[in-house]
Amino acid sequence: MVEMTPDEIVTFLNQARIGRLSMADANGQPYTIPLPFCWMDGALYVRLPLTGRKGQILSQNDRVCFEVDRFSDTLDDYASVLIEGRLGAVADLTEKARVKLNNDTKYDRLRHGYRPGHGRRTELTHLPLRKIAVERLSGRAKEPSLVHLVNG
Repeated sequence: MVEMTPDEIVTFLNQARIGRLSMADANGQPYTIPLPFCWMDGALYVRLPLTGRKGQILSQNDRVCFEVDRFSDTLDDYASVLIEGRLGAVADLTEKARVKLNNDTKYDRLRHGYRPGHGRRTELTHLPLRKIAVERLSGRAKEPSLVHLVNG
């Protein structure tokens, strides 16, 4: 395994579809959920209403880890990125609008225009957008560059 370069990490995050948000409650009980996400301006954004178990946990502890990985069917090639930090709400409407546009562009491209649930509209003021303020970012790959896998 080798460390990915910052440019490889950004490319990897911009191409990936789903990551896993990990959190732990006050007793240290871990909980992980898969989510679509958007990487922009050195931060990771997720649409995440604070309901149910995740809402209870995040109200106790805002420290999170977000993991994204990519691998070949034979596991000959593998890469993963970890983002550690604190999860907080995004209140600024300009920031929300930029992230929403970036996210819509990303997923329209990845889904070739198909969008499950398309047509739902949430006003920016009510959009439950959260941001991980990055404290640590790392990426490792089995080979020096796995950008070709992301595009495959």
